[in-house]
Order: sequence, then C-alpha cells, then structure tokens
Amino acid sequence: MAPRQDPTGEGPDTDATPKPLRTRAWQLVVSITILTGVSVVVGYGGGLLLWISSALGGPDPRTEDGRLLRDRLLEWPERNREFMRQNGHGELPLRP
Repeated sequence: MAPRQDPTGEGPDTDATPKPLRTRAWQLVVSITILTGVSVVVGYGGGLLLWISSALGGPDPRTEDGRLLRDRLLEWPERNREFMRQNGHGELPLRP
C-alpha cells in the first residue's frame, strides 16, 4: 500500500516533528481522566441497572422443595465448609 500523499503532492503525509513533552503529558492526563470517569460511570451504571431490574420484579426462583433459591445459595458455602471440616467424609453437597 502506497503512503498517502499530502495535497501539494510533495511527499508522504507524515508529522515529522514530535509534539512537545508538555502537550503529550497533557493529552495523557486528559485521556486517563476521561477513561477513568467513563469506567466508573459504566461500572456503577451496570450495577445500578442490575439492582433496579432485580428490585422491579421478575419471578423469584424456588427449589423443588419450595424454598427460595437465593436463600439456599447463601447457605451453600457453609455446607461446603462443613464437608471440608470432616476431611471429605460424608455427603458431598454438589448442588446448592
């Protein structure tokens, strides 16, 4: 692919003089500030969106025995800890 020519036709369209350090530093600071702001807004915005969607509704899943699935999921780590305290002897709680 041939280099792009400038409008005068005298040579490739390149910027041969580098930007001053102060300009590059300023551009870096502005970029970091904007990207940090966007990341925070998107991150908290996504969390807020999930919170609102869960608060507004939708079915609350239940297990086969009628208990709320979220309550059973909260108990699962403790059940796994009990199994590990028994050195792996007993019934393994594979499902939450």
